[in-house]
Amino acid sequence: MTIKQTFPLLPILAVLGLPAACQRGPRKAGPPAPSEATGPAAPRLQLAPPPYEMGPVVQDESVRRVFTVSNAGSLPLEIGAIDASRFCSASMDAKTIAPGSSGQLEVTCRSDLYGPMREFILIHSNDPQADRLPVELVANVTPLLAFDAQVLDLQMPFGEQRWQEVHLVGTLLDAASIKLKKSGLAEDSSVEFPARQPGSPATLRVHCHGKKAGMHAGNLIVATGLSRPKEIAMPYACKVAGTLEVSPSNPYFNLKLPGPKLVSIEVRSSQPGFQVHGARVLEGPFAASVEGPVGDNVFRVQVRVLEDRVADDSRASQGKVLILSNDRTEPQKEIPLFGFGKLNGAKAESTAP
Repeated sequence: MTIKQTFPLLPILAVLGLPAACQRGPRKAGPPAPSEATGPAAPRLQLAPPPYEMGPVVQDESVRRVFTVSNAGSLPLEIGAIDASRFCSASMDAKTIAPGSSGQLEVTCRSDLYGPMREFILIHSNDPQADRLPVELVANVTPLLAFDAQVLDLQMPFGEQRWQEVHLVGTLLDAASIKLKKSGLAEDSSVEFPARQPGSPATLRVHCHGKKAGMHAGNLIVATGLSRPKEIAMPYACKVAGTLEVSPSNPYFNLKLPGPKLVSIEVRSSQPGFQVHGARVLEGPFAASVEGPVGDNVFRVQVRVLEDRVADDSRASQGKVLILSNDRTEPQKEIPLFGFGKLNGAKAESTAP
């Protein structure tokens, strides 16, 4: 008897169909949506990377520079207002720039100050990513005539000297007739102004003599002989460190508070054998007395308000106290006194020292 085997048909068909399925290529994706491929259509304002150099620039003279503005977008670029800065303004040769095209941005700057210049103008446009684009403009402005330093600050111990030179620079230096004015010079200082040789810089040498402790501030002022600038000036200071210290150095009193109005001034010196001989009020409704020594080379000056000497309608009282000592750098130290406010109620009883 013959036995016939039968096999399910579906597994065989699946196996027979497998090679065809493996040989089939990958399914091709459809074209992407426009927003996924290139983004939404828009204008794109394009400038070279900042900052934009405007130099060389001379003080009080106009300078013009042209920069290229491009439209890297797919829609027309509309240029609106261009906000000026203090020293710079700008304009476009075309208010509408087609895609792939460019226009010229003309910038004009005129500075009445010299030194580093950093300005920003603001371009308004219909670029959704740069509708208010700041444009940084930089330059180093050459002066007409000026000092080559902003300020001189000389510091020294008492009894020593310091000096420093400063020069005049600018486009009008050769046309100027420089004369030093003595009126602005600081105490305990002097200035040399040697004759200028052709081709050499105009030099002023400031001397601080260090003979008087404290800070002595002044101004170097020169007449130029020009219509503009007629004068130029530069501040300077001689800071002479002494051995005497007072704290507080600017004592004040609140006259509105009730009760005695008293301030203690601590006076000390690094000088061996230091002594405070006395304290004398030079101005104002105040009295002073000396205590000490209260420590190693330390004394205390007590200053109080004499309320019966303060005018009823006064809202402030000023004065000075002079501290007398054997300190070699400042044997006579003058301290300003200040009382603010109006006396509160009846005056307290007080007597002069």
